[in-house]
Amino acid sequence: MIRTRGRPRSFDREQALQQAMQVFWSKGYEGTTMADLTEAIGVKAPSLYAAFGDKNALFREAVDFYSRTVSAGPLRELQAGNGIYEDLYAMLRASVQMYSGKGGVAGPGLPAGRGCMVVISAINCAPENAEHSDDLSQRRHKRRNEIRARLQQAQRDGEIRADADVTALGDFYTSFLNGMALGARDGVSNARLAATLQHAMLPLESVLAVRRSEAPPVRRKAAKKAA
Repeated sequence: MIRTRGRPRSFDREQALQQAMQVFWSKGYEGTTMADLTEAIGVKAPSLYAAFGDKNALFREAVDFYSRTVSAGPLRELQAGNGIYEDLYAMLRASVQMYSGKGGVAGPGLPAGRGCMVVISAINCAPENAEHSDDLSQRRHKRRNEIRARLQQAQRDGEIRADADVTALGDFYTSFLNGMALGARDGVSNARLAATLQHAMLPLESVLAVRRSEAPPVRRKAAKKAA
């Protein structure tokens, strides 16, 4: 078999995106310089420009990378189909891990991001960078709608009382997540954030159609593999 020789790549693009994501997550868009990015990725500026374009384009790709990797975990928990209480709690728990930098996504020598990149990176965006602020706002609204849609589904399924205001409930949990993200950014520990979850579940408990103590055991969709 004859191997053709191509132009060698100076870096792995996916790895470079992860490294760029960590820098933006840690410093925000405004606080990140091209020098920060080239140092983190380990390439010269011309190579970075050739691969991604300017800082604006790289940031957009880094946010997309964050959305399809890091922040996808909590959403999978929310949509797991194990019951609304179990799914919502699992989403909050996964979010605590993510906000506390426990997701295991930081590259060697790079700080783990703390808080939520979609929340933190939008802080103090200059007017000329409003496109990024607007994009991040749309992503936050998307998550708000995903939480509300899951609550609405639970209401249709009879898990949540018909008279419950699931839009307000969804807004509460969205605000709670944003608050946790800022708390993690300010250095609140993983343990302290996790300790708030039992209190955060009380609004949902108050509108469940069946009390938790009266509910039958949850049957998971995915059967456990035989030992």
